[in-house]
Amino acid sequence: MKQFIREHYQLLAFIIIWVLVAAHVGLLLYALLPLSVFLMRRVERWQDMFFGFIICLILSDMSQDILAMRVMKTAKYTYIIALGLILLMDQARMQPMARLFSIFLPFFIYAFFPILNSAVPIVAIQKTVSYALLFLVVPNYVLFNFRRDGWNFFRNLIWFLVLILLTQKLMPYYTPVWWSDVGRFRGYFGNPNGLAIFVYLVFVLFTVINHLRTDLFSRTAKVFIYAVLIYYVITCGARTSLMSTLMFVLFIQFFRISTFLGVISFIAFLGIGELMASNLPYIITTLGLEEYMRVETLEDGSGRYVAWEYAWQQINEQGLFLFGAGFQAEDQVMKSGREYLSLMGHQGGVHNSYLALWCNVGIVGLIIYLRSFALIFIKAGKNTPLAMAVMFSVLFSILYESWLAGSLNPYTIMLLVILTVMSEDEIIGSSLVEEEIDASEAETSPAPEPLILPAR
Repeated sequence: MKQFIREHYQLLAFIIIWVLVAAHVGLLLYALLPLSVFLMRRVERWQDMFFGFIICLILSDMSQDILAMRVMKTAKYTYIIALGLILLMDQARMQPMARLFSIFLPFFIYAFFPILNSAVPIVAIQKTVSYALLFLVVPNYVLFNFRRDGWNFFRNLIWFLVLILLTQKLMPYYTPVWWSDVGRFRGYFGNPNGLAIFVYLVFVLFTVINHLRTDLFSRTAKVFIYAVLIYYVITCGARTSLMSTLMFVLFIQFFRISTFLGVISFIAFLGIGELMASNLPYIITTLGLEEYMRVETLEDGSGRYVAWEYAWQQINEQGLFLFGAGFQAEDQVMKSGREYLSLMGHQGGVHNSYLALWCNVGIVGLIIYLRSFALIFIKAGKNTPLAMAVMFSVLFSILYESWLAGSLNPYTIMLLVILTVMSEDEIIGSSLVEEEIDASEAETSPAPEPLILPAR
């Protein structure tokens, strides 16, 4: 980590400046962010350009109550536009382009048609464009950085993410209110569940990278990084992300044996989970974990089931079943029932990516999206057995959270990085070549000559 800080201190200086400007001269941030991107591009700081985008998305995820960072929620659009313009100007250098965007292209083409039914068409167009732009920009910047710096890029990425998580522990000293939400640590994120989702995705990314390049981190570094990630995923008190992480770790073992066994284990897990759910309060109380697991909220799923039922009702009543009403429709649906949902004990969105996408693009768009989602994981599954474990744990996570239906959040970008690592032949091929080189060097290394002592 010390080496990362020495090599990327300019980025850290940029981040401090962005935060200060956002807190005191918010309007200036709309010009400062894209200007910073072009300055970094001028001096060939491509890694910093990508890392800066991640921190912008994290800061934009902060609670609405934190007025100092509220400007970041819209200023982040200028950052991705700058990245997109640079991608357009430097596309000759970035050839061949990453394939992930082309796999999801049918969905993005279709996603513009439901906007005709949108109550807020301008916002819907903006959301659709930003979602497509994210899928175009992120994989290509990841691949281009890999071509320039090899596996060092992923090492630096992991250290940057760990550094972000660690600096959150400083928040109680200068922000006595922001860092906690009803006693649960949330750090830079809007709520503890958001922090937990981010940590879960970083855990998956780190595991995938370690699987592909076992020599990228020292044993001490691996233990330290895993300790940090496990600490946060536990202390957040987010049940869904904790279960997603455990599912990922468990399913790795099954999918390494065979895909069929992995699928069977997933089905069995769902069956056992349903059986445990009916007795979960008793089990948790017996183990003495009722405070951590918030056993009093299990019966109503923290209000999620109320939100699901309401969203499903609106999908049918408002004619959203087939084609939806464009991106932002889910937000409009939930806002229209805010008073009713509040009385029923629920606050926030639908907390389900499937229902959120269903509201936005209908069942037709959802099927097209899941088709592309399955195709990219099938492609990745040919490269690494971890791909299917990633897919099933993500499918479980988005069942209880709607992060995949959003574009410029700190979660979707992490999934895109994971998918790029697992699906791009250049990256996978490089790891295989390194393994073959190591094996050949071990085989061809000359055996030590026998020691012959002089005769007396």
